Amino acid sequence: MHRCLNIVEVQRVIFRQVYYQLRGTGTLARLARTCRALHSVALDVLWASLDSFVYLVQCLPRDLWKIEPLDRRLIFQRPMSLRDWEIFFKYSSRIRHLFQSVGPEILTQCSGLGDDVIFALSNPPTYGPLLPYLKNLYWDKPNRKYASLLRLLLTPSLVVLSLPNCTLRSPEVSILTSIGTVCPSLRTLSIPLHKPLANVLDAKGEKILSEALLYLHSLGSLTCPALDEVAIIHLSRLPFLIDLSFELQLDFQLEKVRPYIAPPAFASIDMLTLHASALSTLTSLLEPMRFKPTTVSFVVATTPTPDALRLFFLALVSACGSEKLSKISLTTSSERQRNTPPQQVTSSTFQSLLALPNIRTFEFDVPCDVALDDDAITSLSKHWPNLSVLSLNAKSGWGITSRVSHQGLITLLSRCQTLTEFALAIDFSDVDAPHIEMSDARPGDGVTNDTCLLANFVTSAIMFPITLAAFLSDVCPELEAVRSAWNPTMIWTEVDLDEVDVYRERWEEVENLLPAFSTVRRQCMEWAQKKAKEGSAVPV
Repeated sequence: MHRCLNIVEVQRVIFRQVYYQLRGTGTLARLARTCRALHSVALDVLWASLDSFVYLVQCLPRDLWKIEPLDRRLIFQRPMSLRDWEIFFKYSSRIRHLFQSVGPEILTQCSGLGDDVIFALSNPPTYGPLLPYLKNLYWDKPNRKYASLLRLLLTPSLVVLSLPNCTLRSPEVSILTSIGTVCPSLRTLSIPLHKPLANVLDAKGEKILSEALLYLHSLGSLTCPALDEVAIIHLSRLPFLIDLSFELQLDFQLEKVRPYIAPPAFASIDMLTLHASALSTLTSLLEPMRFKPTTVSFVVATTPTPDALRLFFLALVSACGSEKLSKISLTTSSERQRNTPPQQVTSSTFQSLLALPNIRTFEFDVPCDVALDDDAITSLSKHWPNLSVLSLNAKSGWGITSRVSHQGLITLLSRCQTLTEFALAIDFSDVDAPHIEMSDARPGDGVTNDTCLLANFVTSAIMFPITLAAFLSDVCPELEAVRSAWNPTMIWTEVDLDEVDVYRERWEEVENLLPAFSTVRRQCMEWAQKKAKEGSAVPV
């Protein structure tokens, strides 16, 4: 063997290429078994990432474990000996990334670990962690019986901790009390928000989680349920915190944090996601803030009024400035209510947002009527020429007949040449005619947008699918998907329920027709260009 192959770093590079590019798990295993010089480094790469604890247990002597035939659980047939633990740590010390998900266990023909296995692994013969050099932990075991095992996986080297589907109620949440001291290098903590929150985090759990965060000073990304005021103040001072997502509780007291969230608080934040019960709470929180994120996302539980929306957007523009902000999302978890006077948003509702020139993604989904017209869409496309995604009430619907005509859509597509997807209700009545009445001229007047891949026409009425498929194949020749928001549960005053199903089926027909129309147009264009070149050729 050449001397350069004795260099550990060279071996590691080669083995990683084999593992990631050739998916050579079996090749690495054979290398580790057949060549003593390559054994250690090959094992390092082979065991660096682990999908399930089951794989680790199955590397122990075969007489130690078995899989129950009935429930497919992995159980022990005898107690673990010191020799078993030596084998266990031989492999566990090499693991850097653990993705403890249920899915991969299907590949092992095992549904999970038995109680005796969990108990044994939770009581090792040493006081150290089970995986001493673990850096990335994705743990989705919600059962209380796994809590003690999770505690032994929190190591000083841990950088990323993700706990989806985990219940952080008492006493499980007590595991996190020492996270600040046990995991001083933690950069990413993700505890995704769930609904209802009370099923995941109770009042005691919220307090313990908030206190644990006070000892984390290197966080760069945090996603978690509700936090108390003291924890929010602590987060506002962290110098490396870039991505922040949490929920404001009903008893959130703004006056406790207001003096501490003025500049330079949250100076490093680049992505902010906030959940709240009412939009007015978010407005009051944003008013004293001054920071420069690129992405902001807000979710509220109740439907805001148009005045509340206007005040919120004013506060958002004032807080974020216009230099970097490129993505805005505002949605609600509420739905339209029957026998409730409809709220209506107009162009004046979004007027303040036009001061943000670099918007690339704008998502707005609130159960209210949308009364935008061609002038409003023209104004949006003029002030936001770099739009990539524009979505207005894609799920809630527009509530009333759209005032945006096909000309407004053409204006949007012509001015925003980087638009990849949109969700708008369009009034196609001027062009939605039988195909035998279609003009010989191009339906889009020659305007095309080659970047648009997805179109959601929300609650747009449609009469003749062939006509609109022809129109879309001209203005959006690369369109791949056509959607609508018509559904039987929609609260709609101007359309009968029978028409809802008809409209949905017609838009589905448009999506089915579109590939054929686009192909024919492409063939005609190529043929026309070829003939034009032949006609312009000068004979020799």
